[in-house]
Amino acid sequence: MKRYTQEQIDAADSIDLVAYAQSRGYELEREGNQYRMKEHDSLYLKDNHWYWFSHQLGGKTISFLMQYEGCGFVEAMQTLLGEKDINERPLPKASEISAKEPEPFELPTPSENSKAAYAYLCQRGISPKIISQYMKEGLIYQTNSFAYTDENGERAEKKCPAQVVFVGKDRDGEPKYACTRACFNEGKHDAPGSNKAYAFSIPAGENCKSVWVFESAIDLLSHMTLCSYSKKQYPAHRVSLGGCSPVALQRYLIDHPEIEYINLGLDNDEQGRNAAENIKDLLKDSYKVYDHTPTFGKDFNEDLMHRQEQYKESHKEKNDPESER
Repeated sequence: MKRYTQEQIDAADSIDLVAYAQSRGYELEREGNQYRMKEHDSLYLKDNHWYWFSHQLGGKTISFLMQYEGCGFVEAMQTLLGEKDINERPLPKASEISAKEPEPFELPTPSENSKAAYAYLCQRGISPKIISQYMKEGLIYQTNSFAYTDENGERAEKKCPAQVVFVGKDRDGEPKYACTRACFNEGKHDAPGSNKAYAFSIPAGENCKSVWVFESAIDLLSHMTLCSYSKKQYPAHRVSLGGCSPVALQRYLIDHPEIEYINLGLDNDEQGRNAAENIKDLLKDSYKVYDHTPTFGKDFNEDLMHRQEQYKESHKEKNDPESER
């Protein structure tokens, strides 16, 4: 097998994927600053990146040739570096593409009430008013069932301690994603069939041009709580990624072409910093991207809890007669 240097691999991966697709004869339609593959309404190309939202696939140029066109690594490198005729391989037919079909999605079964979920979120410092609002809207609720796919590929459930559910919807309001967080331990997972392209988000008005981005729903709600303390309110879309992959942000930007400003509120650790740099590199030519690390701790929930504790301490001192002596 032919070996390639890291410089050669980086050069191949940086080749403009839109130009490559056009030279191959793919039919593309421009949508904002990206291009959509005509035969797949959820496959988008931009610069040297691609995302296939319905299949939760994506990456850079080399992976497009390998995962979408079905060629091996060496063949992909030969094609991209001009060692092999770009049109030597026929275009793959949609019916022949071996992408894994997405697992059917169902929301976790709701509990009779959401008292434990409400108490857990309050314990994390999140505003009761915010919790109540999004529970009423069905974006947050409680489940006492753990959903999984059994050995026969069928959906199954078993009882479990209370978990809070965060629901992600598409632009038409159809649920596409759900992540759960245990109320009494550290357990968390995505519901079977969840599409991370539609992770938990809170939209703003139609003309809002700013979006805040977080790794988790807890951090998103924590930031909303912090902002509620301010006298001046600045409207903004808010998106959680369900991790560090930018796929949910990419999908949100496609659905909201009015957005111009991206505010990154990712974790202040190695993974979060790497993800922030990746997103800035990916979107800096099309958007104004700003990086905002929390002023205290690893994430915005730790920041929120710290500020609330400081507030309690300061008021405790003011109300303590001994402190005046």
